[in-house]
Amino acid sequence: MSKLTELTTFIKSANAGASLLTFDMGFSSKEAFDRVASSDAITPATIAGLYHVSPADVAIHPYEPALMLKITIPRPVMSGGVAERDFDGTQQFAPLLDLEV
Repeated sequence: MSKLTELTTFIKSANAGASLLTFDMGFSSKEAFDRVASSDAITPATIAGLYHVSPADVAIHPYEPALMLKITIPRPVMSGGVAERDFDGTQQFAPLLDLEV
């Protein structure tokens, strides 16, 4: 087992509109990309558990030509809303850092 951070070159998050968050992961090798993309660590159920959303609302998009993996989920709080603590969504990747693959 390895931590996701040991297999990626970067993990970032950002807003994808006012009501969605997107996570991008880049890999330096096809082997690392394939290992993560085909693992049971990155599934709608896993991501839903980390971010307290429904698995049906998790979209996972592997893009092999760029060795990238994109995940999109609904924002728990609308961007710019009263309870907003991360307006740009750039700090939301943290729960992924310790994910075991």
